[in-house]
Amino acid sequence: MADSPVENGDVSQGSKVCPLCAETIKSAAKVCPFCHASQTRLGQWVPLLPVGVSILIALAFVGVVGVRMFPHWEDRDFDPYRAQLVAVRTSLERDSAKPATWLSGYLTNTGNYPLRVLELEVRLLDREGKLMDARQPRIAETFVVQPHQDQAFRVRLDPLCSPTSTP
Repeated sequence: MADSPVENGDVSQGSKVCPLCAETIKSAAKVCPFCHASQTRLGQWVPLLPVGVSILIALAFVGVVGVRMFPHWEDRDFDPYRAQLVAVRTSLERDSAKPATWLSGYLTNTGNYPLRVLELEVRLLDREGKLMDARQPRIAETFVVQPHQDQAFRVRLDPLCSPTSTP
């Protein structure tokens, strides 16, 4: 085998080495006469074509499953689930150093599915139960309330009208 032209390095100008079987063939050959491998650039990729198609099909499947499992939250209507989130143990706190009012408490999910809280609606009522003010404070980070569990929250309510002020 030491006498082969490939190992000696004396491949003539009119020949080339097959990349698959390492035999010396004519440089104009489109198919190797020994291993029948295509010598064109496209032909060298043909054996990898089934692998590439399989990867594309797998990625398409993962994409379809991902879209089905994780739909766009903005397009969904959560009004039927609104009653499943109940605010309990709420308190208003005023910061003595700054004029800031904080609402803190717990949200309880009474439903059977986890719910992501994107915003809160805060309704301030007077002693007779009449609506004084309604706010939608900005939540710094959204959070998920698991089914039949509590999740603590704290939001800033500024500016807030004082309950002792008269309109």
